Amino acid sequence: MKRFLYLAAATIAICLIATPTYAQSSSLRLRFHVPFPFTAQNSSFPAGEYEVTMPASMVLELRNLKDQAAAFAHAVPSNWNETDGPGKVVFHRYGSEYFLSLVFAGPGFSTYSFQMTKEERRIADASPRPQLKVVSVLVNGAFQTANAGQR
Repeated sequence: MKRFLYLAAATIAICLIATPTYAQSSSLRLRFHVPFPFTAQNSSFPAGEYEVTMPASMVLELRNLKDQAAAFAHAVPSNWNETDGPGKVVFHRYGSEYFLSLVFAGPGFSTYSFQMTKEERRIADASPRPQLKVVSVLVNGAFQTANAGQR
């Protein structure tokens, strides 16, 4: 009988812990305008209005608001040290090609980064070596460009 009570208590405790985690992850919703075409995890997207949500743990959904085209991307928590300011998405730029690199939804949310795809790695390793630019798109539509290492 004691074993059954311990098992029941453990099951209830696990359910109570798992519910807030799911509720927190599903509240991510970030809308932004991207003024250039870009690639996110092997999917190409045109310039336009986008929304990022988190339908599951470590999975971000990127949706074009005009035609509803969407892609799911595996994201990993990032230790990017910006803790305040508006939400933003960060792209790596090589010449005229842009690759989604990071999503920061704003204070109180985690920051998520994306691994380099084979195509991005191929361009990054190409000779002559293109200058990597980091482009941050703020939720209000403004964007900032910096050389790598100057976020």
